Parts: sequence; structure tokens; C-alpha cells
Amino acid sequence: MQLYFGDLIPYADKLLLGLGVSIAVTAAAVVAGGLLGVLVYLGRASRFRPARLAASAYIEAIRNTPLLLQLYLVYFALPSLGVNLDPVSAGIIALSINHSAYVAEIYRAGFESLPRGIGEAAAALGLSARATFLHVRLVPAMRAVLPSLTNQVILLFLASSIASIVAVPELMHTMMGITTSTFRTIETFVVGGLLYFAVAFAIAAASRLIEHRTRWKVA
Repeated sequence: MQLYFGDLIPYADKLLLGLGVSIAVTAAAVVAGGLLGVLVYLGRASRFRPARLAASAYIEAIRNTPLLLQLYLVYFALPSLGVNLDPVSAGIIALSINHSAYVAEIYRAGFESLPRGIGEAAAALGLSARATFLHVRLVPAMRAVLPSLTNQVILLFLASSIASIVAVPELMHTMMGITTSTFRTIETFVVGGLLYFAVAFAIAAASRLIEHRTRWKVA
């Protein structure tokens, strides 16, 4: 079998457009899932037992079921409740829900990694509650979990390909359409794989740069 990538040249714009949709869907899910993850973490760390139990149940339910199942429930089950979503919205919601459970646990690990008594030490120095949270707890915790958050964002970006199942016009969906038209399956998947790799590599590189700069500022 002879590989020939020339047949894919006319589809370059479509591939880049599909990649753009993948990035946009991922970005939206990172923001929405990150905010939801904060709320879940606050519930998980709450002293109010019902909130703590509810947050823990949510995390376990999401982490122990497949993302594809969650996507199907959002896209196919919600219409039975009168909530009709287009494929892109359903994909973003499912990815956000999935992302939030993992992010909540990452936040928890970050805050629990801080030395005990750090809050008392900040209070002894006369720092306000707001300054203590932002500069003594939040910044060190986020710095500690930055690699884990980066890995989660990369995994989320790669998992966005699952949204092709419900016809979200992202990169994988575009690739499948091109293979149907050109019959260049291997060539299309190689090019698509390189595009996925390039974005994931860029995310990791940006994270390393941020980590390096924050360390330099601290030093």
C-alpha cells in the first residue's frame, strides 16, 4: 500500500477549521468546568455534611462513568425533559461536567498540600482573610497543581474527539468525513494526529513557561 498525502491538500482548510472547533469547545469546557470544579471543591471541603456528601457523590459518579455515556445522557436524555441542545452545546456541557469532577480533586490536592498552620501564620503577620486566601493559600496551591491541571486540559482536548459521535464538527468528525471522500484513511489520521499532537505540545510548553516564570518571580 502506497501512502499519498497530496489528496489531502484540498481539505487543509477543513482540517484547520475542525481543529479550531476542537480548541474552542475545549476552551469553553475548561472555563465552565473549572468554575464548576471550584463549586464542587468548596462543597467537598465544606464543614456542612450534606454539601460534602453531595460533592463527593458527584465526583465519584463522574469519575467512574465513561465520558461517552455522559455525552449520550446530555444529548439524548435531556430532550425527554424538554431541554433540546445542539451538538456543540451538548459537547461543551458534557466535557465541562467531566472536567469539573477531576478539577475539583486537583484543587483539593493542591490546598491539602499546603503546610498546616499556614493560615495561622498569615494571621499572626496581620494579613487579612482575603490576602491570606489569595497570596498565602491560592497562589501556592495553584502553583503546586499546575502540572496536574495542564495534564487534565490536554486530556480534555484529546477527549473532545468523542464529541464527533454526536456530530460536533470538530477535528475527528472532519477527519472521518475526509476519509469517506478520499479513502485516504491512514494519511488523514496521520495528519489529524499531528494536529492533535501540535496543540497538546503547545499547551504543555505554555504550562512549563508559566511554571518557570512563576518560580522566577518567587525567587
